[in-house]
Amino acid sequence: MSKRPKPAQASLFLKPGSIHPRVFFLHFFDIHFLEERGEYARSRSALQEMELAVRFAVILGLRILVPAASYQESDVAGQLLGPFLRSDTASLFKLLGGGSSLEEFRRDKLEQYRRGSAQYEVYSKPLRQNVGWERRKRSATHDITNDWLLEADNEKLYARFHALKADGTSDLDFERAWRDVPGRLGKDAFIVPHVTDLLPIKAGNMAAENALHNLVNRYYFGSYAKDYQDSAVFQNMAISTGDVIPSANPKDDIDFAALLKQCRSRGLLAEIKDCPIDKLETMAFQSSFEEAFRFSQTDGYASMNEVQKPQRYKVDLAILTALPKEREAVEMVFGEGRDKQFENDPHVYKLIDYEIDGMVKQIAVAVLSEMGNTLSGVTSTDFMRSIDAAHTVMVGIAGGCPLPNNAQEDVRLGDVVIGQSIMEIDFLKRKPDGSIEYRDSPQKVSYSLTQMVRNLQSHLKGFDTGWVPYRDQAFEAYGLSVDTLPPDELKGADGEPVVRKSDPRRLLSPAIVHFGRIGAGDTLLKDPTVRDELRAKYSILAVEMESAGLRDAGWSRSQEIGVVRAIVDYCDGNKDDRWHIIGALNAAAVTRLLFEKIIAAGK
Repeated sequence: MSKRPKPAQASLFLKPGSIHPRVFFLHFFDIHFLEERGEYARSRSALQEMELAVRFAVILGLRILVPAASYQESDVAGQLLGPFLRSDTASLFKLLGGGSSLEEFRRDKLEQYRRGSAQYEVYSKPLRQNVGWERRKRSATHDITNDWLLEADNEKLYARFHALKADGTSDLDFERAWRDVPGRLGKDAFIVPHVTDLLPIKAGNMAAENALHNLVNRYYFGSYAKDYQDSAVFQNMAISTGDVIPSANPKDDIDFAALLKQCRSRGLLAEIKDCPIDKLETMAFQSSFEEAFRFSQTDGYASMNEVQKPQRYKVDLAILTALPKEREAVEMVFGEGRDKQFENDPHVYKLIDYEIDGMVKQIAVAVLSEMGNTLSGVTSTDFMRSIDAAHTVMVGIAGGCPLPNNAQEDVRLGDVVIGQSIMEIDFLKRKPDGSIEYRDSPQKVSYSLTQMVRNLQSHLKGFDTGWVPYRDQAFEAYGLSVDTLPPDELKGADGEPVVRKSDPRRLLSPAIVHFGRIGAGDTLLKDPTVRDELRAKYSILAVEMESAGLRDAGWSRSQEIGVVRAIVDYCDGNKDDRWHIIGALNAAAVTRLLFEKIIAAGK
């Protein structure tokens, strides 16, 4: 058996394993391999281990190769593989054997086994075939013969078998008998029952039979490794009893025990075992399984330079929130996340596996420990240092800057503002006359987000209402009803309600989604005079306290960002919390629609 190549001296570190399509050779169904394991091969734990390995192969495999002899001769193979071959995953599997068809294979096998043997009974009848066929280029018997004769020069092997030879057999006689085995077998299969008849070994010597099984199995599996040079195997299975299985592609081999341990410790094992077979392949896209794989497998050796480069965790969407209730709303709309912390990053994030049209997308969610642009900038920088996101969005609530005399431009409680640009409203210049000049230049947000918003805007409804069902589902989970929302009252300077222009769009959409400028400052705004000035001079629709920090962090890392805010008050003395969770759910639902549309457009 060939040895693994030694790494170069400069390569001292192992790369974490990566999930990529593999070709698997399933060795453990071979009947002679199972015979060597005795009664354990049919134990509950062994059967569960073999089934789990097949499930791992479906999750990770591009092709799954099974020797036709294993499938036909072993009832264990038929029992465990049957459900897979009756599912949509059947196309992954191939039976391998000599001959251009299963029938030619059967006739060749029939000649190799003696009448009365279990194998002869199998091959004397038509064989079942409910999976594809692939003809082998090499002959297993030829490869086993060559390896057998090469082994004749192995002193350690002779020392092992000489101790098991029959009484009165000289070393020379044993060596001669060993070398004569291939020729004397003739057309008979190169299997242990046939071989023991030709060697001077004590009858019923279990130790000798198991040692021969081990040897011939290694030659047999090695033959397949030579034939399928991109195939990998499952190493370190309990049923392999410590044996290293010959592999054509060791760097792609799976350390079964290590992967099993990681999946168990992360609570994934029951999910993998219970997962419907037709859905197994989607688990490769779950971040939890990907992490288990990376921590249990390696992709060979890495150079010092590779190891020293920090690797950011890849996600499809990163969401930053300022308040726990905003993070809770995101989880209510996208799904519950699990805690995740990265090395050299003090923050604890939430990771969500979100399925879109059969594809599992990964979403990371962060929540600030305190409000404000400064802390937002710190957290955003750490977020972007740890996580490589295709899209980064701040989601949450804000105060609104209404325009009651203009129905098209008015913002009301529950409305959502998608930021077209971000302006820092605390970056001020106070002039000698006491007047204030806002010195920040509004910065535009993500171009791809802007393009998608443009495609979703509607003259009739203001915006695509595809987000409303997501909002309604979350409302129901919270016990909220659209029929019992708090009143939306805008009061003037005299404390009296302001009469607003009617807007026919609001008959078709429960809230309007706007696209415009968002103001961000570290001062909580409760002054309607300043609010109206921001709206009149700078066209600001919403005011909050964090997005400028995200904007600056994104600019420093060349990361496009987006901001989605729902209106929950009017930046005046009438602030209260009644609209907070309603607005947070609206913002999260609109974000979900945007994300799904962006993913769909990129297919």
